[in-house]
Amino acid sequence: MVTCSSWGFTPHRELHAVAITALPSPVFGFFKAHQHELMVRAVDADKRKHSVKEEAARHYIDIDHYSVGIPQCGWHEACIRYSEDTLRSRGILPWRIERVYNQLVVEMSNCGVSDSSEASLDRVLRLSADLGHYIGDAHVPLHTTSNYNGQFTDQIGIHALWETHVYETTRAYWSGQRIKAVYIPDIRDWIWSRIMSSNANVKEVLHMEKAVRKRVGAPDVWGYRTRGRTLSLIPTPGFCEEYNDSLGGMVEKRFYMAAEGIASVWYSAWVDAGAPDLENGLNKPKHRNLMNELSHFLRALFPNQKEHVGEAPK
Repeated sequence: MVTCSSWGFTPHRELHAVAITALPSPVFGFFKAHQHELMVRAVDADKRKHSVKEEAARHYIDIDHYSVGIPQCGWHEACIRYSEDTLRSRGILPWRIERVYNQLVVEMSNCGVSDSSEASLDRVLRLSADLGHYIGDAHVPLHTTSNYNGQFTDQIGIHALWETHVYETTRAYWSGQRIKAVYIPDIRDWIWSRIMSSNANVKEVLHMEKAVRKRVGAPDVWGYRTRGRTLSLIPTPGFCEEYNDSLGGMVEKRFYMAAEGIASVWYSAWVDAGAPDLENGLNKPKHRNLMNELSHFLRALFPNQKEHVGEAPK
């Protein structure tokens, strides 16, 4: 059984790096300066699935469960129409993107305000990374259907095939695309248009995998491959290449579409926040107090000890 993730850790991180290259000069310097941290945090949302019960539903939406379609609407209106339990059972990706976007706008708008609500560099980076992650997921067709891993069509493993294995097999041969961030005047409309664009590709994603498997002389679907010290049964490079060709390079196209989308949403949040000075107006983390950190570490390690390393004065 192949475990499903969203794009895979490496593609998610690269999406953030590529997105930064599409930003205009007013915000490029800030995001470029924090590129490493954004790339590290790019997969935090996936990691939270193991510890936060509500997290998994934030990464997808089963459009096919809405037999008569679903209108573009805010969270409260959607809850009235379908109930919150129903929405969470079918995935809440579009509403999660809108919520995190609004949080980022508020955080950025507080930039330079010298009171208890002043913007925190840590929160801006965290929200930006999460937003980038969810937008990346929104560009994956299989994140918009209940048949997300081909479990209903005898295609178990197609999720990782599309998101991770095709990427890993073909990435070195991508020609690259020029992308540029643009301002998004209606974020809700943009989110839903990207979701529906992904959903429109679901049938082709599923159909072509079966078609390639059934071709005379097709490459073996599965093969063993060593990753570090682990021997894994994964799709063969030959099958990944044929599947990628049959899709007309869809994975590459949607990767760059997602990267441009991430950059555009970051840029739009900054504009909607009033174009603040992110490089100088954010509340930076305080300098680390190594004695305090050592003291807290020893207290956690030896909770019954009466004597501790002395704390440095505050």
